[in-house]
Amino acid sequence: MKKWMIDSIMEAPETCRNLYEKRDKYVSKLTDIYLAKPYKEIVMVASGSSFNIASCSKYAMEAYLNVRVTCINSVTYAKYDYKFHEDALIICMSQSGKSTNTIDAVKKAKEWGNDVVAISMHPGSPISQYCENVLEYGTYGPGDDVFVCRGVPSSTLFFILFALEAGLKSGTYPQDKYDKRMAEIDRLIDEMPIVREKCKAFYEANKEDFYSMKRVMTTGIGPAYGVATEGALKIEETIGIPSNSYETEEFLHGPVYEVKKDHAVFIVDLDHIMHDRNMQIYEATKELTDRVYLITNSPGYSGKNVLNIDFKACSFLLPMLFVIPFQFISSFVCDDLRITAITVYNHRFSQIVKTKA
Repeated sequence: MKKWMIDSIMEAPETCRNLYEKRDKYVSKLTDIYLAKPYKEIVMVASGSSFNIASCSKYAMEAYLNVRVTCINSVTYAKYDYKFHEDALIICMSQSGKSTNTIDAVKKAKEWGNDVVAISMHPGSPISQYCENVLEYGTYGPGDDVFVCRGVPSSTLFFILFALEAGLKSGTYPQDKYDKRMAEIDRLIDEMPIVREKCKAFYEANKEDFYSMKRVMTTGIGPAYGVATEGALKIEETIGIPSNSYETEEFLHGPVYEVKKDHAVFIVDLDHIMHDRNMQIYEATKELTDRVYLITNSPGYSGKNVLNIDFKACSFLLPMLFVIPFQFISSFVCDDLRITAITVYNHRFSQIVKTKA
């Protein structure tokens, strides 16, 4: 069943709620695998939105498990970075389970003697033929989720729930903090439809400028970096305009010099650590373009170019909410302008350079 992008956005809260309520069922196998050995590192290997899911999950996993988490693109891992991960659990991620790059990474990890887990959204996907430990996110549903608008928040939640369960059982995360995080996740899922309504108002206030964007740049750091990378990816693969993500401070070391008046800059500000610097950059970027947008949860910030997601929780959980604005903008610009980045030329290109099994 073919679905519009907005359908997947609308389904995300229900998918997350089901995953949260049935977390014992969905994350227990990964928890058992992780706790079976004293791993010193988790290596998350993925491409595209799956890599962004890894980036959105990384800091929560490190905080709750007290272990190093490394995110590596699939081909980079398979060709270059497969060494020096002794005592590591390799998690190879593919939403479709068809990524040839991630399948190659599974093969390389096994060849190198690491323990490997493959995770996809679809049961019986091709990646399952290459790995003994094959898990499902628990986010599979009817119809397509081509742009992973259901998959990004729910799969991020999968890894956060895993980290909390494994952290509690291993003793790296105490019961009182575990209970607090679970209560925050419960409220966060209820907040998703409210954030959608805020996104709608933000979009309506700025849609004329969104229609004429010629270039998009997103910035984020820490738990916001995965949001920025997914935001840029979503815009470029739907609207079809140049879009790049930058670590917040790296944005200042070159990329800022190309900003023009018809360029849009989105600054993702979701924790106190970088808040003051984010605000400094936000104000300064107004000298370069009127199309600088702040997505924040800090109180006191409002205005046409500000989307305030006023929700208080552990900042490592917030990527699940902060990806929604980028999904919403991508979907509505395409619908309003009747455009799509997918053309017959893209199809011909994809037949020559295959990425799916």
